[in-house]
Amino acid sequence: MPELPELEVLKEILERRATHRTIAAARALRPGIVKTVSPDLDALSGEVFVRFERRGKHLILTLRGDLHLVIHLMLGGRLILCGSSTRPTKATGLFVRFADGQDLRLVENGPVKRARVYLVADPGVVREVAEIGLEPLSDAFTRSALAQRLVGRRTQVKKLLTDQRQIAGIGSAYADEILFRSRVSPVRYASTLTQEEISRLFESIRSVLAEAIEAIRFRAGDDPVSDNMRDFMRIYKKTGKPCPVCGTRIEEIRYAEKRTYYCPTCQAGGQPIRDRRAWLTR
Repeated sequence: MPELPELEVLKEILERRATHRTIAAARALRPGIVKTVSPDLDALSGEVFVRFERRGKHLILTLRGDLHLVIHLMLGGRLILCGSSTRPTKATGLFVRFADGQDLRLVENGPVKRARVYLVADPGVVREVAEIGLEPLSDAFTRSALAQRLVGRRTQVKKLLTDQRQIAGIGSAYADEILFRSRVSPVRYASTLTQEEISRLFESIRSVLAEAIEAIRFRAGDDPVSDNMRDFMRIYKKTGKPCPVCGTRIEEIRYAEKRTYYCPTCQAGGQPIRDRRAWLTR
């Protein structure tokens, strides 16, 4: 799933390549991908994109003050620019056709199609946007603001980091990287963290996300942003490989189709975390 770093770079690419280009037409090719009814996609004809923003895991493409295209790419969605003459594949859920002969297409590979598009007068009417938490790279995200979200919470730290109502834009992959750098177990309850651990967690959130943006920006250039650009990550999808800090085998736990990667030595006191898959089979 694209997370804050990928979406931030994608926003920059769209700013360079799609700003002020006249839209000739727009069409949804997958039923249900557009979650709003009025206005319909015909309202995009003749308009131009004037601003691109990211709010959490949502991209907000603004055409004018009262017309915004809000996109959530969900698990496997991508935005690509290609020639209008290129035949759409079954993976194409929506296209915006520019008058100069190119399309901006939302492509979603795989059998599960979950990407969502909203055409609205105010992005705030999209519930997930209205309820989004603090942006972790904004000035409002301080150590104190993070501590307020942690203190007294009997919620596992990883679950809190990926709760979009608390902190915007962090998903499972970057939560693992953040927790690894801060040396905190993903299953620790937030309420048990010491002040020193909270400080490490705060610094790790800022540094991991900022470094990821730079790495992806370098790899992407003006090309589509994809999951294979995460080769710089130190623990994500590294099950069985040696920890880059201590050499211990990286372990993986999985629950409800979500994987968590961690180092038993650096994060869990040298003991593997009990995998909830084993609990469910008893």
